[in-house]
Order: sequence, then structure tokens, then C-alpha cells
Amino acid sequence: MSISLIHGCCQIETSARDLAEVRSFMVDALGAGPIEQELAGEIDRIIPDPGYGCDHIGLGDAVFQVNQPAAGMLFNGQKSIHQAYLDRIGPSVTNLNFFVDDIFHAKSLLSAMGAEIHIEGPSSAANALTDYGPENTRPGADERPFLFMGTRHLIGLDLEIMEPNFIHFCEQTVQYPAFVHPRPKTGDGNLLLNRIRIVVPDIEKTWENLVAIFNPGSRSAAFAYREGALGQAFRVALGGIEIEYCQPVSRTGALAAALDEYGPGVLTIEFSAQDIDVALEHARGRVAIEAEPDWLAPGTRPSRHMLASRDPLGFDTVIEAAAGSPLRRNG
Repeated sequence: MSISLIHGCCQIETSARDLAEVRSFMVDALGAGPIEQELAGEIDRIIPDPGYGCDHIGLGDAVFQVNQPAAGMLFNGQKSIHQAYLDRIGPSVTNLNFFVDDIFHAKSLLSAMGAEIHIEGPSSAANALTDYGPENTRPGADERPFLFMGTRHLIGLDLEIMEPNFIHFCEQTVQYPAFVHPRPKTGDGNLLLNRIRIVVPDIEKTWENLVAIFNPGSRSAAFAYREGALGQAFRVALGGIEIEYCQPVSRTGALAAALDEYGPGVLTIEFSAQDIDVALEHARGRVAIEAEPDWLAPGTRPSRHMLASRDPLGFDTVIEAAAGSPLRRNG
């Protein structure tokens, strides 16, 4: 039996060398702003190492959890997976965070599929995720773990999962998963998240893994299949976040180069801008901006602008002008 995701994607989680630099770039260049500060502060204090830092940043109706690991840091005796990724591939998107309906079933299923447990601890580790008041708190948080599961080889990124410790989602104000409204105003509101692009070595096998892991209520059917001389791709909505999975079919091109250099993982995160001129002006001078490459065929997509932001953010940023209504979602 597959896993049920509930309440949408809680965070897009990254590993970064310099939290202050990431925060500055996301706020000043992308128009982001702080969100979920109570939770971010508690996570930051869980690790006593002074080199560690964590923040939650709201951008495009989604939450980014930025982690600055410290070499040698431990949690419950476990080495930092964020530091391991930083050492191996540099700044990167490490995982997506979700609530699930049955954490023990999810652990069993993912372990059986070869996913290593990178981090495990009680879901009570952060008090903000434990105490929702006498009328809205589920008992037993100490016994229910949170898990950081190594699913990158299966679906292109890892998963951090736990069961919620609240009873009613709408009666909590600790977390604001992607596209949940009402949500606090963060930043200038110019950008809206469209999708995440992930490169993998085999999109057919990736789709099989997605079907095996997530039930149909947690994901869409595959759609928008495309192919070209350099690669092939499909899209899927997972817990409210749209993902485009891409596979190189040639030894040349940006897809093949990225897979060779970094392995499976997130290449770009795409946004639409209500005012594209303002978005580009904010970013200009801070980072190189060029037309986005056509990942599947030679050439570029001139109406889509790519910011070379992998260092410091962990992903390159694609921005295009929003089409029509500000209610537009996912292109």
C-alpha cells in the first residue's frame, strides 16, 4: 500500500554554505520574506553547534527551509546529511517535507525500496510542532518519529516526513504549506511558484517509483510529456507542487552535463512574475541572467529568464511573465 500525503508540501528544503547570503539574495533579488519564524527558530536551536543555521523563507506561495550545516554537527548521534550533500555537490535542494497519515507504514515501505534513514528523531523535537493547545494537540508525539529518508535514487530528491501532531489543520498557525490560503504576507508577492525541474537518469523508472510510493490522492497522473534531441520529460503534481522530471537522451546538452556533475536532483525552480521587469531589475547585477536553455533540444527559450543562482541558493531560478490573471497556477 502506497503513502498518503496530507496538507500539501510543507517546505522545499535546501543545504547552503551561507544562510545570510541566501536570505539576502532571496529577499533582495527575488522579493521573498520571512515566514514560520517560530518554527524556524526552534529548529535552529535544536542543533547547539554555533555554525548551524536554519530559516524559513516564503516565496511564490511556498516555504523554503534553508539549512546552513556545520562540519561535524550531530543530531541524535547522526551526522548531518545536509553537510554530506554540501561536501559532495555543493548547495542543493535536499528534500521536500510532507505530513503523512502513517509514519510507520511510510518508513517500512521506503526502507523496503532501499531508502536509507538519514535522520530520525521524535516528532516532539520542535515544541512548535507538538503543542497546539489543549483542544488541538494529538497525544503521543514522543513516540511518533520524524524521518529524513534517502529517496533521491528513487525520485530525484529525499523526503522528510512525519505525522501531524495537531488534530485540525485549520486551527494551527505554525505552518503554511504551499498554496494554502490565507497565509501571511511575505515579501513583495511578485513571484508565484510554477514548478520544480529535476533531472534523473530514467524517467520511466522514476514514474514507476512515484506510483509505488504515493497513492493517487497524493499525486496527479503523469502529464505534459515532451521529448527532443537532448532529452525527454513529463510533469506530475505531488502534494500540490508541480515537478517536471527530465532525462537526458544524448551525451551533449545541459541535462547530461548536470546529471554528470551533480547526479539526480533539482536543476531549476520556476516562477511566474506579475511584473517581469521588476523581477529582473531586482536580480540584475547580483547574478548572471540569460535566456533559459531548452533542456530537451538545442537552443534557448527567450521568453524565460534563468538566474545562475545555484550558488548560493542550491538551484538556478527561472522567471517568466505571468499570463493573464494573478490567479494563474502552474502554467
